[in-house]
Amino acid sequence: MQLMATLRTSVNIAVATALLGMSSLASAERIEESPSAGAMVADAVIARPLYFVLSQAGALIYGATLPFTLLGGNADQAAETLVVTPLQAAFVRCLGCGKIENEVGSLNEGDGKRIRHFVMLSGGAAQLDTDGETGNGATYGLYLGTHFELTDKSRFDVMLGAKRLAETEIKASTGTFKDSATSYQIVSRFGREVFGNVDLMFKLGAHHWSAERKLNTGSKGDTSGNDFLWGVGLDTGLGDKLRVGLDYTSYSMENNDDGYDADIDTLDLNVSYLF
Repeated sequence: MQLMATLRTSVNIAVATALLGMSSLASAERIEESPSAGAMVADAVIARPLYFVLSQAGALIYGATLPFTLLGGNADQAAETLVVTPLQAAFVRCLGCGKIENEVGSLNEGDGKRIRHFVMLSGGAAQLDTDGETGNGATYGLYLGTHFELTDKSRFDVMLGAKRLAETEIKASTGTFKDSATSYQIVSRFGREVFGNVDLMFKLGAHHWSAERKLNTGSKGDTSGNDFLWGVGLDTGLGDKLRVGLDYTSYSMENNDDGYDADIDTLDLNVSYLF
């Protein structure tokens, strides 16, 4: 699928540029600070990477405890403390500044922020690249998460999900085989409303994957591992309860012990119900 290969190349560049630009977006907020050059360098080299690592570690804890925090009624507080607060410090802050104009912890719900939970269905097309060969297939998944909307137009999602990544037939020089893969994911998304009711969202996360390969001889083998995913997409609202979006996501799957190395790119349509 030439479209997926082109998307991967162009999105790699776009995501890197956009992530660096998030601080510039934040500088439009009225932060009354004049940081020194040293503060800017320390922020860029030390503070922001640390806050980013904290946000991703927090996402893992949030995902692992989500069933219990939902039952306990404090999933939104867990998401805010563990994930959204360090994400704001990492991206939604002018370089070298110590303050955030719309810090999520200082806002009251209904007065500066809105928090809702959501269920999301996802489906689309996937391209799997393994051993220098590629194949195409369908992908679908189900997610549960928490959505934050702030008055500065920044948006944050934290979600836990399962996804059937692909079931593809690949014709290699050594013969035909079928690869299938399943992914269990913990994902954080962050971005801003860019125009109208459309949000530009960046996605980062970790996933546990399992893959199975069936050879044309009838034999098969399976493998699994833990790896990373990233992506970018657009979301918009359809009324108060529904949101739809289009996402590009890149998944890494590598197990050195089994010699398995694959990348999967997906283009998905998402439909979310917020409650």
